[in-house]
Amino acid sequence: MMKKRLKHSEVVFFGQQTFLYLTFIGIWSLVIFSIEKNLDAAWESIRITSSLLLILWIVFGLNNYLLVPKIYESKKHPKIKRWLFWLLNLGIILLLNREILLHGPDGSQVVWNEATRIGTYIFHVVLIVINYAMIGLAIGRHYYLHQKQLKRQLAEERQRNTEAELAWLKNQLNPHFLFNTLNNISSLTQIDADMAQDKIGRLSDLLRYALYETRSERVALGSEVEFMQNYIDLMSLRCGPNVVITTDFETVDGALPIAPMLFLSPIENAFKHGVSSSKPSFIHISLSVHAGSLAFSCENSNYPKGDSNRSGSGIGTENLRRRLQLLYPDRHDFVCGPDGDTYYVNIRLWNN
Repeated sequence: MMKKRLKHSEVVFFGQQTFLYLTFIGIWSLVIFSIEKNLDAAWESIRITSSLLLILWIVFGLNNYLLVPKIYESKKHPKIKRWLFWLLNLGIILLLNREILLHGPDGSQVVWNEATRIGTYIFHVVLIVINYAMIGLAIGRHYYLHQKQLKRQLAEERQRNTEAELAWLKNQLNPHFLFNTLNNISSLTQIDADMAQDKIGRLSDLLRYALYETRSERVALGSEVEFMQNYIDLMSLRCGPNVVITTDFETVDGALPIAPMLFLSPIENAFKHGVSSSKPSFIHISLSVHAGSLAFSCENSNYPKGDSNRSGSGIGTENLRRRLQLLYPDRHDFVCGPDGDTYYVNIRLWNN
């Protein structure tokens, strides 16, 4: 596929070269015929100009389509091939320009005398330099195409790696969320079977959202808020009367696209580390959108697990940090940490 694309582009480029050559000769002919009174002189000027440009076109074409890709860029014996490349080009330039070098551009015999020697030298040097400039253009074009292709391949590889990493991060979130929620419902079955059945239905809705709706790169903010509210409601089942839970979801635009399950980890950690069975505890969660900027905040009383219970510690926070870097590069703020007896997480996202 890549070779077919390159061949097609080379055919198009050759057609563009031909068009430019013929267009320039056509314009030059019109200019010469409009200002030159002598018809024979006009034809001679056009013949000389078209011949010189044709030689330059041939030098560029031979290098662009044959010598540069087959010899100059060869990976086998590159030093020898480079010397061969320049020697071949010297021979080609001398061969194509032999009539001009020996007889001058108008076909007349070059007269080497004191009056014409310096001018002839300069003309020959300029002619050779221009021919070698065509070689340089061919080399430069291939270098540009290779760099462009390399950048495209790197971008595609980066995209594949990013998508794979995001999928891995999301897959880490889902089992963690399911494990905690099932524990909550398991505890509830011993207290109120009817309520447990109702919560299982809500869990089914949450799983449907987590497994199917989050397949897209972005979901509607309204759906994400509903998911968080249902999740908080289920997680609250195990909390006693000494736990104060408040939420404030001030969504201005429920259709605003956002990465799915982005704020699950802070909420999950708040219930894991912010709730004590014997001490007063609190969890405050808020989300607001103003002028295209989304602000999420989660604060909770800080009761970190002891050294004997460190399962999953830090994984959720690092996953969240990495997801933000991948999904919102240079378009997010993420601050978290303890502040006395409170642990806070503040996230801000913006479009530009």
